[in-house]
Amino acid sequence: MNLKKARNMAVAELVPWFQIASTIIAGIGIITSVSLGIASLNNNRTDRLIKISPNLLFNVGGQELAATLQPLKRIPGVATGEQDVEEFLAALPDGYLAPFLEQHYGQLYNHGAGPGLSVEIWFQAERLTVKGQERSLTRNERESLPYIKTWNMMSAIPANVPPGGVASFGTLPICVLAAHPDVTKVTGNMYIECHDQHGRSLQWSQPTTYFIDRLKSDKATITVAFSQRPVSLT
Repeated sequence: MNLKKARNMAVAELVPWFQIASTIIAGIGIITSVSLGIASLNNNRTDRLIKISPNLLFNVGGQELAATLQPLKRIPGVATGEQDVEEFLAALPDGYLAPFLEQHYGQLYNHGAGPGLSVEIWFQAERLTVKGQERSLTRNERESLPYIKTWNMMSAIPANVPPGGVASFGTLPICVLAAHPDVTKVTGNMYIECHDQHGRSLQWSQPTTYFIDRLKSDKATITVAFSQRPVSLT
């Protein structure tokens, strides 16, 4: 066998091995590209899902609400018969009449890209205006009735607010409902808490003021003013 023929036979034997190796390398490249592509899609999907969150804010401005003045025989949303509740009611001025709303209010808008689920709202009073004089609540007052959180919680209607949706509520915070007749303004923050569709808890606050005008012996007007300065907590 001459040298040229031997070389050709050797090359012929090596060609299939090169083809197999090339196929394997190409396959690995395709698998790697597909894996990276899937990872990229998953990352993009995760980023996209993270951005789909609710953004609940009250409509800026004032709402004037009609109310009737009625005896306060019980605290709405609070169990009766408890000693602290009975003591609080007994300490109210003789003949005290509380303003009960005749309509819903709030206009809580969802400006986000995801639903706000199990929405709850509560009002934390910080300042009172009594006979024209404004003062801050003391820390002890804020931790006492009627200013504690559990007495000033309100449920949104509906409780689940879709993107572009709006909710309201029909009760006053107890610290406004049971305010002394000399109180004409209660200022503080309205807190909004909900969950997004991934179960994460989200919370905001928005400065809010309640104006109380006792017009007649049985009529009152409550004006609720929401500030445009939302404060992000989380």
